[in-house]
Amino acid sequence: MSTQPAVPSDRVSESLGLSGAKVAVLPFSSAPEHADTGQSAREISMGLLVKSYRVSLISPSKVEAYGRHESIRPTEHDQKRLEAAAKALGADVLIWGSVNKFTAYRSDRPSPATPPYVEITLYGVRSGRPGVARVTGQKQGEIPDPVWGRPLTFEALAQSLIAELLVRMR
Repeated sequence: MSTQPAVPSDRVSESLGLSGAKVAVLPFSSAPEHADTGQSAREISMGLLVKSYRVSLISPSKVEAYGRHESIRPTEHDQKRLEAAAKALGADVLIWGSVNKFTAYRSDRPSPATPPYVEITLYGVRSGRPGVARVTGQKQGEIPDPVWGRPLTFEALAQSLIAELLVRMR
């Protein structure tokens, strides 16, 4: 399962200090025509944060309830609202993201097969610090062997990309 490396597009002035932090992961937006990719990317991010950074994760149901009550749609241009959300949720760090593009593997057409491709942007804000960290990356899988190979799923491709993005954001 080989993939091309992510292409950096970062705006991280300093580390978010993820290790051991109380982190709330807000909902991710999905790629056009792939409505489930945002939720999958959010779940992957939560799993990686707990496993790799030993964060104390704020309950996803608490985060979702807050989001519904406050009608929050996180944006990197609304620092006050993000600070208020972090305080209300008891979080040191807020993370959210966007699956900007996803192209699934396709071999059912006359032209050459299309390898899987994903582009994701992660955002993060640390309570009490100015600015929002933003990292974007892209990853493209290879076309699988026509006999034995299995195409990469969104989850497999996104997991390795999100892991790379979190390292750049940590």
